[in-house]
Amino acid sequence: MKKVLVVCGNGIASSSIMMAGLKDYLDDQNIEVNLEKASLMDCTTDKFNSKDLIVSSTKLDNPDITTKVIVESALLTGIGEDEVLSEIKQVLVA
Repeated sequence: MKKVLVVCGNGIASSSIMMAGLKDYLDDQNIEVNLEKASLMDCTTDKFNSKDLIVSSTKLDNPDITTKVIVESALLTGIGEDEVLSEIKQVLVA
């Protein structure tokens, strides 16, 4: 099962909203994943690199992160959400 980390600055509001929308979408697509949310402060490079995908509300300035990172506010605003969800699906079913 693929592991997805949803990240925002404090790991509370934005990541919760993004995670709920992402969970609904993945359930509709019958894609099973292990979803986890976190704040930027809680994450180490090892934690980031132990996941298959990171979905973040903010840019991650760490060249040691080797995991695919999708930085997007579309899951918060709804603007461009279909494109972002399609990109997430492509990563998870590959």
